[in-house]
Amino acid sequence: MLGLTWMHRSAWLAALAGAGGCQISNPAFGLDPDTHGGSDSAGISASEAQTEPVLTTSSEPTTGVLPTTVEPGTGTDPGTTFSSEPPLTSSSDTHDTAPSGCGDGVLDPGEACDDGDGIDTNDCTNKCTEAECGDGIVHDGHEACDGGGVDDDQCTAACTVPKCGDGVVTASEQCDDANDDNFDGCSNDCTSSCQNRVFEPDREECDPTDPVFAELDALCTKECRLDTCFRMTNTAEEDFAGPDWFDACASAAGERIAVLLRDHDGVQYLRFGLKPPSNSDWTPANMTSTKSAADQWKFDYHDRKIVLTDLLFDKPGPFVDVLYAFGKTGQPKVSEAGICPSSLGDGYALAIASEDAETHARVLLMPFAGKSMPRNLGGWADAGAGVELAFDGAPMPLCGEGPAPFLGTVAVAVF
Repeated sequence: MLGLTWMHRSAWLAALAGAGGCQISNPAFGLDPDTHGGSDSAGISASEAQTEPVLTTSSEPTTGVLPTTVEPGTGTDPGTTFSSEPPLTSSSDTHDTAPSGCGDGVLDPGEACDDGDGIDTNDCTNKCTEAECGDGIVHDGHEACDGGGVDDDQCTAACTVPKCGDGVVTASEQCDDANDDNFDGCSNDCTSSCQNRVFEPDREECDPTDPVFAELDALCTKECRLDTCFRMTNTAEEDFAGPDWFDACASAAGERIAVLLRDHDGVQYLRFGLKPPSNSDWTPANMTSTKSAADQWKFDYHDRKIVLTDLLFDKPGPFVDVLYAFGKTGQPKVSEAGICPSSLGDGYALAIASEDAETHARVLLMPFAGKSMPRNLGGWADAGAGVELAFDGAPMPLCGEGPAPFLGTVAVAVF
């Protein structure tokens, strides 16, 4: 039973018996008892009904009084009904014979629980069901709210009060992606800055609707992130997957290259430039230097340096930066292995420096170990593995103190 008291159950049973039982078979209502259970009583005509005796103690055939007379030859005792239906019972009779129901503290069939305490907000509800999120009842100590299993501005389907970061977009939020990435189109304050015609470096990497990016087709995605061929978040550990880390960028089609650095405060560096005129010359072995593998690690041997244009006009720095891209197969001469900075080890690497600078760089991006030998930078090993990515607003010395690690995300796009 679903929460009915014994008085309610008795009244319900009596009403059911009166509506579906005795009224149909009781001759006092002018129905033919011979047709009970055999044919539709609604099809009996008035004349047919008059041919059978109507047994009642009342002169009013529609009073609904139980018959007390006995039809001759039936052999039934006085006081019994003519019908085979069970007699109507009073409420008190029903309470005495009905099984215990919900709320009496007895676990009956069909009940998940029955604590009989009348409290709806504990582990067992007043409907004798186990409390659960989504049942519309706020259960003490377990739920902050319960909206019946749906998300709305007052309660989530998980029975928690909505808040920014839970993945449920409410009326007060523009977005809610339930992550802590502030640069994916939905900021950590659940507002969306993407595609509003304004580039906001503190919470997006780019914006395709901003005039700054209007002519940089294929650089910025609709989520306001650079469409990159390489992306890595640098930590204090070694984070490069291996010596092939720049393969996708070295083999990518496109006329331009962009480099971005960002940390928790936003984009710190974003510049782009034209690749060397012939795309066929931009290969894993030969990118910004046409020299031999033994010589191209020298800064002054890069004869195709890429001039970079600043996209962060509010960031201080040199007016002109240049990008050095070191080939995968480059390897310095043994005789120069100990010279710094003419030798930077072997394998892929990127260095961004001020124009004509050869002993200082603003950005360094390279694996700690190189392809087959350690990098040869002063103080490199002492700085730790995090120096795989280094950045400083002012150009860093490549020898002596060594570069400063940048703990954040670097992204490279060829487009």
